[in-house]
Amino acid sequence: MGILIIAGLALAPLSGMASDAMDIEGEINDSFQLVDDNGQTYEIAETSQGNELAENYVGEKVKVTGTIQEDGEIKIISVTTFSVIE
Repeated sequence: MGILIIAGLALAPLSGMASDAMDIEGEINDSFQLVDDNGQTYEIAETSQGNELAENYVGEKVKVTGTIQEDGEIKIISVTTFSVIE
C-alpha cells in the first residue's frame, strides 16, 4: 500500500504541467499580457522571448508560439517565438 501512495504522489505534479506548443494570435496590452481574439488573457512568462514581446510590442497584433500552463484560472504562456502581424 505504501508503494501506491508514493506512486500517486509522484503523478500529482503532472496536472500543472505545460501543454504542447501552440499558436495564439492576439494583442499585447499595457499590462504586458497577451489577449487573444476571443478575449482570453494570457500572462506572459518571464523568458527572454517573453520579456522582449511584453516590453517592445505593447498595442501590437502578434502571433505567438509557446506552451500554456494553467494556475487555477490564470493561463501563462511561455513564449518560444513570436511575429508581428501586419
